[in-house]
Amino acid sequence: MERVPLWGAFFVLVFCRCIWRKSVGDGTLIYQKMFCPMRRGNMLKVLIADDEEKICQLIIKLINWEEMGLKIAATASNGIEALEQAKICKPEILITDIRMPGIDGMELIRKVKEKLPDTEIIIISGYRHFEYAQTAIRYGVRNYLLKPIKKEELRDTLQKIADIYREKNEQLNFEERVRLALKNDAGKLRTSFISRMIYGDRERENIISLKELNNQYHFHFREGVFQVAAIKFDHVNHNDSCISFLADKAAGLALQYLEPVCFDHEVYAEFSTFYLLLNFGEEESKNVRKNVRQMLDELKAQESILNGMSVTIGMGSMVNTAGSIRKSFLDAVFMIKQRLLLGTGRMLEMDEAQQRKNSDFINSEAFYRFNREMERAVEALNVVETRRTIEGLRDVLKNYPGITGYEILQMTKEACNHYLFCMKSRGIRVDSEAKFVEEFSKDAGECADIEELFRLLGGTIGRSLQKASEAKKAEDNRPIRQAKQYIEENYSRSLTLEEVSEMAGFAPGYFSTLFKKETGVTFLEFLQSVRMDAAKKLLVSGNEGMNVICEKVGYADVKYFTKCFIKYTGLKPGEYRKIYS
Repeated sequence: MERVPLWGAFFVLVFCRCIWRKSVGDGTLIYQKMFCPMRRGNMLKVLIADDEEKICQLIIKLINWEEMGLKIAATASNGIEALEQAKICKPEILITDIRMPGIDGMELIRKVKEKLPDTEIIIISGYRHFEYAQTAIRYGVRNYLLKPIKKEELRDTLQKIADIYREKNEQLNFEERVRLALKNDAGKLRTSFISRMIYGDRERENIISLKELNNQYHFHFREGVFQVAAIKFDHVNHNDSCISFLADKAAGLALQYLEPVCFDHEVYAEFSTFYLLLNFGEEESKNVRKNVRQMLDELKAQESILNGMSVTIGMGSMVNTAGSIRKSFLDAVFMIKQRLLLGTGRMLEMDEAQQRKNSDFINSEAFYRFNREMERAVEALNVVETRRTIEGLRDVLKNYPGITGYEILQMTKEACNHYLFCMKSRGIRVDSEAKFVEEFSKDAGECADIEELFRLLGGTIGRSLQKASEAKKAEDNRPIRQAKQYIEENYSRSLTLEEVSEMAGFAPGYFSTLFKKETGVTFLEFLQSVRMDAAKKLLVSGNEGMNVICEKVGYADVKYFTKCFIKYTGLKPGEYRKIYS
């Protein structure tokens, strides 16, 4: 039987112009979106036609074309030249005057629309030619600008057209994009199926017959067993040549070891992880296991070529239907993460009794204790103590009963999020918070063991905290420090902007501006945060009534204090005391 090329799974990535990440189940997965519009190599072409050269140049200078995903394909000084240029460059947008030598703008529009019906037209003309607008509308022209050209009006019109093209592209669903990109190579449709099973809507695939599946996606599946194996390469350079080398090797070994024992198989590549989709008879299960182990031995031999590389194979569960392939995939991903505890260079198989069970460490006293210690260390901006706390979490996790690699990864991400929460509670902003966690998660997925993972965590948080500590020291050397200290020492009584500014030696208006510039908050916001922090400590540390606490932190009215406290913490004072005392 003729084989479909294994390269489909790898080379489908070449066709992917952008990557969407989405957390699904036990792993970070990848959505692939074809032909992302407005990219450098896929910019909309613009043709400008006007018999006045200075108008053409003015239009060019008014707009940042590249920023909008547009490029000037050509300019023309008369209608005949414009029509010829349109035939050559096939613009998505034509900007034209009405009155031009050769053929006028209306005739140009008519002829262009005959050949290029999707081309969007922008007419520019003087008031004396406004009567042409109705004719232009009949040709489908919706954009009519009057001279003199206004920059904002032109930009808004171009943006509207660019958005129309973007929306047209986005209407194509994922499978249609795959089919368009790969229609001349039927073998690569196989990767479309794998992608759907792993990332997409699988309801249709659950009811599709094996015969339809084979006809539609060019597989040679038979009734039997389906299994996913994940091959994870650690400590490799993520450059094209390295990944290409590994893809070549994995594909060759799959042909050598899996073709003899499988009805069909396919390879799907995702950065430094390769997924093997296997279909075989149940009687071949032992041979498949043996041959996958031989593949591992062959791949381990490449470690001397790629210095420092390590390889691990995680075996998913064996399932009986194509609709259950994703379960096997998630099991394989789960086992790959177990290398954090069990080590690399191995074939990791799931214990049937385990079934991806977790230890629920996130709800343990040990994790609560870590959070409290982290809060204290971050509150003090103590980098050394923060690193020590992170190392303590590592030591606990290494010996925690029933802990899994998946949980360990999740705990490190939780630690990152808790660090950001602590910094925010302290009033310190971490640059690009979303990017902070995203980049850590990406790098964490490439860590081969728990030691490497926690070095990454300690380094990531440590560097961020060190930067914050240095920023605070620099801030404390500024004149505004005295005002902050004065507020922190006198918040319990009525305190005004005038009093504090006088103490600092500034006029109230200038002091207010300087205070906001240096601290990022207004005088009143800072005063309220000091009072609220003091109130939180009093609520947790003692049993004093609300009237007493209210007075101690500078409020005369309990109702107003309660309103401010809820706005600041999201909790009523009594609720806060119950939770945190």
